[in-house]
Amino acid sequence: MKYVFVLVIAIAAIAEGAEYTVGDDMGWMVLPTPDYYASWVSKYYFVENDTLAFDFPVGEQHVAFVTNEDFDTCTTTNPLWESPVPDEVALVHSGTFYFIGTFAGHCAKGQKVVINWTNSPVMTPAQSPTPSSSAAVEANSNAKLPLKHLSERVDKHNNKKRVSLTMGGAIDQSY
Repeated sequence: MKYVFVLVIAIAAIAEGAEYTVGDDMGWMVLPTPDYYASWVSKYYFVENDTLAFDFPVGEQHVAFVTNEDFDTCTTTNPLWESPVPDEVALVHSGTFYFIGTFAGHCAKGQKVVINWTNSPVMTPAQSPTPSSSAAVEANSNAKLPLKHLSERVDKHNNKKRVSLTMGGAIDQSY
């Protein structure tokens, strides 16, 4: 009976997903070593409904979700999604996700990270497939993007509510 209970808790935890602050305590910023975020991401294995929190002081950074090509060239002119404030996104479909800093020169200095999620529990980050632009292809065809934007809003009665927007999809408000 104990084993069944533990299994139920483990399945519930997996379904909810984990929350990761990109860069851990350092947050989302230009760091002294350009490979910092590549090292950071190699420590984790991402699964469905995991949340990525981009933490930074307002006005000092932006974060953008971009195509593979824009990631490689640090092009910030046409992001698929961008936030000027600290924000969170949840992984809702398998794929490769490209995030960059949009302030001049930040991406070139290493403020960029690739998140691979293959929806396969047996793969380790080192075994993950080579990044592709599949997320960008979905975005450009007006399909749902494989991310969910998460936010907390306060209504006119000062009540907090969790708002999520599946990029390219409908808004879901939870109270």
